[in-house]
Amino acid sequence: SVATSSRLDAIRSVYGVLVARNLMKIEASDNDPSSSVFKMDGFISNSNYIAKKITMVLFINDRLVECTALKRAIEIVYAATLPKASKPFMYMSIELPAEHVDVNVHPTKREVSLLNQEVIIEKIQSEVESKLRNSNEARTFQEQIVEPSTSCPIGTGKDSPFNSTPSGSKSQKVPVHKLVRTDSLDPAGRLHAYLQVKPPSHPEREFGLTAVRSSVRQRRNPKETADLTSIQELISNIDSNCHSGLLDIVRHCTYIGMADDVFALLQHNTHLYLANIVNLSKELMYQHVLRRFAHFNAIQLSDPAPLPELIMMALKEEDLDPECKENDDLKEKIAEMNTELLKQKAEMLDEYFCIHIDIHGN
Repeated sequence: SVATSSRLDAIRSVYGVLVARNLMKIEASDNDPSSSVFKMDGFISNSNYIAKKITMVLFINDRLVECTALKRAIEIVYAATLPKASKPFMYMSIELPAEHVDVNVHPTKREVSLLNQEVIIEKIQSEVESKLRNSNEARTFQEQIVEPSTSCPIGTGKDSPFNSTPSGSKSQKVPVHKLVRTDSLDPAGRLHAYLQVKPPSHPEREFGLTAVRSSVRQRRNPKETADLTSIQELISNIDSNCHSGLLDIVRHCTYIGMADDVFALLQHNTHLYLANIVNLSKELMYQHVLRRFAHFNAIQLSDPAPLPELIMMALKEEDLDPECKENDDLKEKIAEMNTELLKQKAEMLDEYFCIHIDIHGN
């Protein structure tokens, strides 16, 4: 980096503004010969910093090195303290007596080990945790601004919801349960409802999609419900165990956003809920499949896909080494056996799932 007045400026010039503005200064030290002697100062990322991988810049006695134990210890603190196990950015400069550093851990002398390493790491860990807990109490969330295109001015007609109320008239009071992030009856995130829609620039492409959709609809099995007793019993079982309160929440909730990989935030009336999307998706899909059993939509491929090739692709997908042809004969045998099995079940697959398999296994 160019010569700068501070370390923070150097970090900004190398790693960017987003990193630099989310850093906190950190210091730790010990001067007890019986336990450890060191002095550390640097910067660590706060609770607003989001990254896909951990970054650690570590200097010991002004030499750029790595210390895997220290890096792992701090990563554990972040995972335990912050939501979503945030990957931190860390810059640390540690000074300690030269004889306390072992540089012979790795041939390149890049990896180092320290005398009283456990004590030093514990003290730095404790300081990092203290800083993080304080920063986590006040998080900042960036709001996204959606600007309409200049070619799509927002409608200003008499029906426009943006028209200001005439002077002197009181604005309508919105009921509490309607105070939601988006229209409670409109699918969440549908921002285009507030902007004028552009006419499609490729009418022929739009026509192609329309043709596909209509052909899918035409191929729908005309039966409204499956006449299989087993299916009717499963549906009756679901209906008899239905929870009216949960049903109302799922039916009329507004999606706010994902809290982590599994839980989503949903708003219903004035309440905020954490929903396990994995479990909810499985249950909804199961019920959806049951109610549409034997009358799914179907799409006809221009060239029917050969089952043996599809099965081979699936088997090879699991290989750690795609180029390895060691078990190809076995895979071909498996593909052949499965193709025959599916051909035998073709009539059932067609009736139940609208999957048509011809006599050639396509």
